[in-house]
Amino acid sequence: MYKCPKCGKEFSKEEMEILPGVKCPYCGWRVVVKLRPPVVKRVKAF
Repeated sequence: MYKCPKCGKEFSKEEMEILPGVKCPYCGWRVVVKLRPPVVKRVKAF
């Protein structure tokens, strides 16, 4: 999932591939943020 910082809409990679290049399919802004899953990874330090 991706999110546009300008309009705040969330969309998938398939929706983003409709337009050429990397753009928001709703507003056309060329800045998108990939959303991370809510799972927190824990790494044990030595």
